[in-house]
Amino acid sequence: MSAVYTTYKAPDLPDARITPELVRDELLTCFESANREFATLLNQPVTDEALKEQVRFFVESVFSKCGASYTNPTKEGILTAMSECRNNAERMMGPQGTDIIRHHYDEMMKLVNRLA
Repeated sequence: MSAVYTTYKAPDLPDARITPELVRDELLTCFESANREFATLLNQPVTDEALKEQVRFFVESVFSKCGASYTNPTKEGILTAMSECRNNAERMMGPQGTDIIRHHYDEMMKLVNRLA
């Protein structure tokens, strides 16, 4: 029996708990969710471990490519990295990925918009 995954939803946390580090970590969780949905859409099964590893490597490399710090994230760095990730996903998935990308981006913005 395969596990059932729900699509990513930003956690409902008090403002005081929303830090750049939490948002960066949520970006990984969000990206895992989106990539799991893409894999399902494309009928390309992927293991959780492989997915986690790929996503972490990809997100870290995007932060680096954008000149943003992964280990000491800022709101601006997160926004820059998210924009780059979104553009990459749109190029890779095309129109079939639009709704998945929009949903995940909007959920992440709920957190980013609450950063100081």
